[in-house]
Amino acid sequence: MKQIPAEWNSDRLFISDLKESEIFELQSIVDTSSYVQQWDGRDHEPDYVRTCFEKGNLPPGGKLENYRIQTIRTIQENKNIGVLSLYHGYPMADSVYLEFLYIHSETQKQGYGQEVIQALTRLFSELGYKEIRINVALKNWPALRFWTKSGFDQISGIYGDLEHSDKTFANMELIKKLKSHDIN
Repeated sequence: MKQIPAEWNSDRLFISDLKESEIFELQSIVDTSSYVQQWDGRDHEPDYVRTCFEKGNLPPGGKLENYRIQTIRTIQENKNIGVLSLYHGYPMADSVYLEFLYIHSETQKQGYGQEVIQALTRLFSELGYKEIRINVALKNWPALRFWTKSGFDQISGIYGDLEHSDKTFANMELIKKLKSHDIN
């Protein structure tokens, strides 16, 4: 199975596999996303980045060698601004599952997230993947807007609580189909 490179870039960003020395800094960036718990109901994970680095965040039956966690840095300032976590080959061999993408709140609204997705779309198309999947909390309106704007326009399922309330949560899995013209 072909996988994204250990290092790659877009116009303004350099993305590379997480190094152990970067875990603390990346965890502090992830911690700024702790407001997400209000949308998905999960508890804050203070060791999320270390756990992903050491064990991965794998789907059922997943293998660590198909998992990647990468840092997102600006090329100009060489500053860590985000994290990308993904799994190659789930739920099908020609699928990629974006497990987590977060751009630091201080650098959001500058087009970095869209730039990462556009570059990933090209990379995955070149590698022969047919789709990218993500899971989004239904209460997370900003993320739903971001992902649909990014071309994730198919719903494969809605999972979670059946009733809506302040204490219930559900997620929607979205799919972006890749085509050969995504390479250009």
